[in-house]
Parts: sequence; structure tokens; C-alpha cells
Amino acid sequence: MGRAHSLRSRSAIVARVELRQLAAFVAVADELHFGRAAERLGIVQPAVSQLVRRLEKELGIVLFERSSHHVAITGAGAGLLPAARRVLAAADDLAAAVPALAGGQQGELAVGTTEGMGPKLNLVLARFADEHPHASIRLEAMHTPAKVRAVRDGTLDVAFVRAPVDREGIDAAELWSEPLVALVPARHPAASTEPPLPELASLPLILAERSANPGMHDALLDACRRCGLEPRLGPPLRNVQEALATIATGAAWTLLTAGNVAEAPGVAARPIGAHTGIELIWRSTGAGPLAKSFVELALRATSAARNPVS
Repeated sequence: MGRAHSLRSRSAIVARVELRQLAAFVAVADELHFGRAAERLGIVQPAVSQLVRRLEKELGIVLFERSSHHVAITGAGAGLLPAARRVLAAADDLAAAVPALAGGQQGELAVGTTEGMGPKLNLVLARFADEHPHASIRLEAMHTPAKVRAVRDGTLDVAFVRAPVDREGIDAAELWSEPLVALVPARHPAASTEPPLPELASLPLILAERSANPGMHDALLDACRRCGLEPRLGPPLRNVQEALATIATGAAWTLLTAGNVAEAPGVAARPIGAHTGIELIWRSTGAGPLAKSFVELALRATSAARNPVS
């Protein structure tokens, strides 16, 4: 019972302590002069003296030894000073966070990513971090259909996808486009032919499973047809490294965006003169303030990158 009473008593004391009392105490402790402390706080000296006296009364300790020409902090005051600084710093943090909270600019933003974005993704994330220091970003890598579903159901706030995608229930904006590149066996005639695709009719094309991104899968096949090739599909592409090894043997070729192309012995990279878009998607209704800010910033950042000021 005695301990509980003591805890309640200390809590009551702390509850009566005001931030301005602590601010006055810290200012006097730093200046060791009530007049200079008053100037620092922008108030009159008697008000500083009154605030310090009230704090001493509330805490039941003497914080300063005073004389007409001298002010010195006591042992109790020196012991209290670090805690007082922490309380004031926490109050400053709270004050700084309130505008962000009121504007919905604090919290976590869940972002779906796609492979091969490299510097462009880093640019957008860095700009967002600079403009929204109180927000955090959680990156989620998943196949495109899963990203679209996650944006619709709110698991993701926004997502980068390779177009085209089903836009039911979502909004989308193209940020930039990427060239498509054919990776072919270095010894194959297509490695030295422009355009390379008509020379590839005899080789199977290996692509990721259509279920991973139906829109992109179909767009790649359409790009082949526009370049004069009706592709013959081979076994599904499971990862880029395995594809490179297969291509180096002369057994297949693949089509990737430029950001996903990797150099490998025995493999030649040939542009085909076609492009695909990178889009940012978000919910048509119910997108939060952070998501809207991210979309706006991504559009600004990528537009500036496309059109640099000379």
C-alpha cells in the first residue's frame, strides 16, 4: 500500500510540472544567470524566477543556489537536468509530428516493386524520404497479378508494374518506358542482324509463365509479331541466370526489358526497336494521403528525369 501511494504521489508531482517550468530551469542551468535565461526565452526575468520557484516547490528540491551576484546549480539540479532535457526534446518531437499527423503524412507506405527498376526506383524513394521524413516505406516484391490484387484490397498502397494490367478498381499512370532487348546466342546470325527477330524463327523463345504477368507476357508476344516473328515458345523461364546459361548453349533466346539485361559469356543483347511501360498503380477510391503524395512525387520526379533543365 505504501509503495502504491508513493507511486501515485510521484505521478501527481510529475503531472503538475509544466513544460515552461522545465524550459526555464534548463535555460537558467545553461546560462547560470536569470537575466540571460529570460532573454533566451523571450520573457521577463521575474517570470523566469517564478517558474523556477514553482518547479522547486512542486518537486520539493532546491535547484539553484542564488545570491545577488551568483547563481550555481545544486547537486539535485544537476541530477534533474538530463531528464528535463529529454522531456523538452520529446515535446519538440511531438510538436514537429503533429502537422504530419494532421495531414496524414506520417505512417507506413506499402509499395509493390518490380525487378530491373534500379536507379529510377531509388530516385523516387529518396525524394519521398526527403519530403516525408516522418513516413516509412515497406517494399514488397511479388508477381504483377498479386500486386494488382494487393492494391485493390489495400494490402499495398501503391505498386510499380510493367504494363499492361487489368485496371478495374485502380488508377494508373505511366512513369517511363523501357526498351525491349533480345538475348540471343552470340554465335547465332541474329547476334549480328538488325533487326534480329526474323532470324530467330528456328529457336524457341523462353519467357516467364504467363500467370506471373499475363499482360506483360502477351505484350512481349505482340512485340515479336510486330517485328515480323511468330515466336515458338519453349520451356518457361524460371530465372535470368538459368536463361542465360541456356541461351549460351545456342538452345533458346529470350526477351527482357533493358533494366533486367545482364551480361554473360556466349550471349549477345540486341535491341528490337520496341518498348514497354512502367506504371504506378493505386486504388481508385480510398487511397490514403501518403499514397496520393507518393503518386504525385513519382510523377514529378520521373518527369524531371525525362526532361532535365539544360
